[in-house]
Amino acid sequence: MQRRTFLSTGVALAASTAMPAFAAPTKIVVGYTAVPDFAGAFIAKEQGFFAKRGLDVELQAITLTSNIPAALVSDSIQIGGTTPPVFLQAADSGLDLLGVVSGSLHDPKSNEIAVFTRSGSSIKSAQDMVGKKFAVPGLNGTLHVLVRRWLTAKGVDHKRVSFIEVPMPQIADVLKGGSVDAAVTAGPFVGRIRNTGAGEVLPSFAAEIPGGFAGVVYVASRQWATAHGPALKAFRDGIAEAIQFAQANKAAAYADLGKYFKVPPPVLNATPWPNLVSDIKDEHLRFWVETMSEQAMLKKQPMLGSLIAR
Repeated sequence: MQRRTFLSTGVALAASTAMPAFAAPTKIVVGYTAVPDFAGAFIAKEQGFFAKRGLDVELQAITLTSNIPAALVSDSIQIGGTTPPVFLQAADSGLDLLGVVSGSLHDPKSNEIAVFTRSGSSIKSAQDMVGKKFAVPGLNGTLHVLVRRWLTAKGVDHKRVSFIEVPMPQIADVLKGGSVDAAVTAGPFVGRIRNTGAGEVLPSFAAEIPGGFAGVVYVASRQWATAHGPALKAFRDGIAEAIQFAQANKAAAYADLGKYFKVPPPVLNATPWPNLVSDIKDEHLRFWVETMSEQAMLKKQPMLGSLIAR
């Protein structure tokens, strides 16, 4: 009887060691705004690059990028795609957040951002902007910060320019209608304004914005990032593979982008492909820290090393 019990126990042990339990996929809700710069996450989700690394990633659209930090703190999302100004101001206000992936880097040779003046306008330089009405997609947003930096570099007090918030899809209409004298826009809307003749490009702006800074950044709470190191690495690796895939399969990459960046096919096809990256470095954010400090947008000088997940 004892021998039979021993054998039964041995069989059970052998069976338990021969059939290991597989860990369930790590669930991550990623909040994003519908811009091409988050194409890395879109592709990684659609092509299974997250899933094969044990990640169950849910992509959740969030209308306003400024809502991302609060969603991270409440843990309704675990990773959020936002702009560097929003991230840095949130950290400056005391939220314990970390940058985990840069997402994209600005390339001055691309046509992704541009300043337009109203057709027939006498504006030819930054100095001509004084006293004019200037449309920006969001006050204190990325493009607004860049325009103020450009004006300052040209010796123009940006406080002498009247900035008006206009949603990006409506900028072409307000330019054409004469409600504003100039506007800054990005992505496919640059091509739309060019093609419709609603405005004229001011070449000096794009040429004088330096490259190498982060256009968007993926952010997580420090608590989540610290507790989920392997999942965070898998997320980065998934985006890295997505970037490689996009380089060799641009048609498929655009199709994946189009699923989340919901614009008509002609607009999608005319959208410049973003300069995607999967890492995050101090220099990707240093431009923003310096620029925002000059514009009194930060209360204290942040230590970049403490704001980046290694």
